[in-house]
Amino acid sequence: MSFNTMKASFQNILNRDDCSDAQATTFLQQGISRIQRDCRLPSMERTLIITPETPTNMFSVPLDLIQPIDVLVQDSSGIFRSLVKKAFRDAVNVDSNDLPRVYARIQTTIYIFGTVTTGRQIMFLYYGNFTPFADEDSDNELSASTPDLAVYAALSYAADTFQHPSAAAWEGRYQQLKTEVMAMAIDLDAEGGPQYVQSLYNDMEPNW
Repeated sequence: MSFNTMKASFQNILNRDDCSDAQATTFLQQGISRIQRDCRLPSMERTLIITPETPTNMFSVPLDLIQPIDVLVQDSSGIFRSLVKKAFRDAVNVDSNDLPRVYARIQTTIYIFGTVTTGRQIMFLYYGNFTPFADEDSDNELSASTPDLAVYAALSYAADTFQHPSAAAWEGRYQQLKTEVMAMAIDLDAEGGPQYVQSLYNDMEPNW
């Protein structure tokens, strides 16, 4: 579904002649921003692969970063090993000449404690912003998978502006849809069944 199709759905449900096209666009963009703050969905998962040309112990986070998931580094056999996340003040106690074992983030930089040698890849897993629409007739991960979530997020914003009597109902529908899509994400990690899912990577020191 394109951005324009989502906007048309929004306008049809809102059903107000005094909502301009520009306002509809703004409400939909506000709704998408809210979803990026509220939700952590499989469609928001991103992977950054870094191959250092010289030994390194840091890299810059991507501009679309919302939340880090994990940092992994290749061992001598090419297998990716997860690093342990620590507070920076604790991580600095790791010998910089050691194998990479822990990481910490300060502002826009991820610091790895222990050195990543030349040619060993770093894999950064994170949640990122949805891909920007190339134009209003294009789609992205959100509009392709859960456009109704964006529509009701936008309606919730519009209801405040227009003092619409359906404000509570639209906000309730947004919350219901959010719960459903988050449950779908959990079920995906649980391979189809609603159950407690442990983190993919534990907090033990990596076995190099």
